[in-house]
Amino acid sequence: MAQPAPLYRLVVFDELDVGEIPPVRDLFCRVTAIHPTDATQWIAKTPGIWPRPLPEDQARALLDGLYDLQVAAEAWRADQLPELSPPRTIHDAACLDGGLRIKGLRGEPTHWVPWDRVELISAGRIEAEDEYRGPSPPTWTSALTIGIQALVHRPGRSHDRRVRAFRVPRDPVGEVLVVRRDPRIAFRIVENQMNYASLGDRLRPSAAENFPIFLAALCSRADDATLTPPTRAMLRGDELDDCEFPSSQALLDYTTHRLLWSWYSRDRDAHRGSGS
Repeated sequence: MAQPAPLYRLVVFDELDVGEIPPVRDLFCRVTAIHPTDATQWIAKTPGIWPRPLPEDQARALLDGLYDLQVAAEAWRADQLPELSPPRTIHDAACLDGGLRIKGLRGEPTHWVPWDRVELISAGRIEAEDEYRGPSPPTWTSALTIGIQALVHRPGRSHDRRVRAFRVPRDPVGEVLVVRRDPRIAFRIVENQMNYASLGDRLRPSAAENFPIFLAALCSRADDATLTPPTRAMLRGDELDDCEFPSSQALLDYTTHRLLWSWYSRDRDAHRGSGS
């Protein structure tokens, strides 16, 4: 039985200026027959991974066209694209001299990551949905009165709690993905789901204070790890807008792209250094 032809995922690494979008859009429309509006919407969000698997001929045509347009890109066989999902959410970890020690729910050691195996650290702040709060429900006596008035067709005062509910904005929640190599595993740490006892005398009263301390300790120990731009921004204490993601999945997608970029840039620099 013949094996199906492999499909490919196209990865674009460059952020395109407004003037660069039309020729790239025309390329994607010509090769994939996608509608120009859909192509423009995706290209405007680059860098990123093209959401549709492509047959080999289309992947080659896009790579050739992007090369002519001086846009950095590469193609991966769909079955070889690094898979970080689902990341393993951890709740207790410590940054020790030799590596990251991860504990289970009962405090038992479950994983050990030597620092030279930490390949990438990707942190961000995940937008949280606003909370809606309303007044307390009516007491049983007032509810009984309203019920009796309804039975005798006497209008009582309506307790429309939804109308009187008010919005309470919620702050974004810090999150970090730690990608290890050999074997490749992604660990997920959420700001308000973490036990920070390992910080010792650096421990602070709230998770919001402890998370950046833990992140700084993690990054300072993992000397060989690639730190994403939002991670560096959070370490510097920059404005949160530069570090926010709409969801955990968005951070995971971004992390996958940055992992691919780290490999691409390493190979590119090695090629340049060889003089070939």
